[in-house]
Amino acid sequence: MKNILFIGGTGYIGGPILSRFIERNDPDVSITALVRSPEKAKKLESLDVRVNVVMGTHNDAPLVERLVTDADVVFSMADCDDLQAVESILRGHKKRFMATGVKPVLIHMSGTGCLGDDAQGMFASDTVYSDLDIPAIEALPATQSHRHVDLPIVAADAEGYVDSYIVIPGVVYGTPRGILADAGIQNAINFAWAGLIRIAFKRGAAGIVGEGRNLLAHVDVTEVADLVALLYDAVQVGRAAHGREGYYFADNGAIEFARIVEVIEARAGARRVLTQAELDEYFPGAVSFHRFLGDNGRSDSARGRALGWAPVKGTQDLLTALRSEVDSWQV
Repeated sequence: MKNILFIGGTGYIGGPILSRFIERNDPDVSITALVRSPEKAKKLESLDVRVNVVMGTHNDAPLVERLVTDADVVFSMADCDDLQAVESILRGHKKRFMATGVKPVLIHMSGTGCLGDDAQGMFASDTVYSDLDIPAIEALPATQSHRHVDLPIVAADAEGYVDSYIVIPGVVYGTPRGILADAGIQNAINFAWAGLIRIAFKRGAAGIVGEGRNLLAHVDVTEVADLVALLYDAVQVGRAAHGREGYYFADNGAIEFARIVEVIEARAGARRVLTQAELDEYFPGAVSFHRFLGDNGRSDSARGRALGWAPVKGTQDLLTALRSEVDSWQV
């Protein structure tokens, strides 16, 4: 019996991934899901599925460490910037390896914020990072977004007690699909889009950073789940690179941020540059959010495509999905 632990499995990105594994109904797999919402936990327990639901949060270090110690595979999808949570996960992995002599597997969800270039919305970059170009990834400063978490994960792999795989999606959009979405258990909207729309209606103007010329890699949320499922299967048969080479970008194109703003301003009001004071007011962690909106972050998911990943949704699908969210927003 293979024990799999999902942390963040009811989130916007994690939901479709956990749904895939529930829907497989593999009798040789035991699934545990750490769920912080009592309402979601109750709904998940009421489904006729084989999932062990544990109430708690990824910030409960002793709980996370204990659950990870019992797991062969961990999906870390709760917060790509929470170093404390990842340190708890790694401690659990080390304990399991010391007890069993078998390396567990960590599949961690990061983001292309690590590729940021401080463009502040003023220019588009020609730089495209390939997940096959490891020297270019390793040259990224440790101060970049998410790197303070990604680097310890890779270091743990190098130390030899875990096989690590880091999935790095661009900006994620679309409607999640799967059993958790159908049951109303998972988050249905990306917090970034919701934040942009909310602030636009509140201030009566769509928010933009600089001139919005920067280019953002993007990917449909269900197609992220496609990649992760393929990656997991490849891991099981020893076909997936890990550790230093275990980066897997997820994207299917790039979009100028100004085109996103165009969709929002059509209903919320003509664009106006977001000030740092407004970001401080409306968003926690406003500095990183400002970078997220204004940086270039272009990627090439060559490693995932070599595994057979074939995303079909592109820029027009992103704009259609965003337009639907803007049109349905309750003012």
